Amino acid sequence: MSSVLTVNKGERVAVAKLKRLLAEHSGDQSEYTLNDLYDLLCPESREGLAMVLADLVKEGKIKQVIRVISPTKQGGIKDFDSLNDVPRFIRDWRTDVEIEVHPDDLRVVYKT
Repeated sequence: MSSVLTVNKGERVAVAKLKRLLAEHSGDQSEYTLNDLYDLLCPESREGLAMVLADLVKEGKIKQVIRVISPTKQGGIKDFDSLNDVPRFIRDWRTDVEIEVHPDDLRVVYKT
């Protein structure tokens, strides 16, 4: 992980925890939000963690997707590779209703 954060001792601890977490879930289909990882790893900052995650995505060690969440049922409707791929309208299979996608309906999810 080539992030500038590895200079800071507190962030090095969080990066080491992240490496262990990824190694433990290698081959699994584990999913985490930034908040999930922040709570698990206790880094010094969310911004620092986001930078490390961006590096891991670039290196192909984890995958980042944009998930549309059902505003009614709060479960995932569909994942997209980028924000540009998210349609303005989508059928919510949980309620069988077409919905307009709003920013509050989106989550960034990291997959191992």
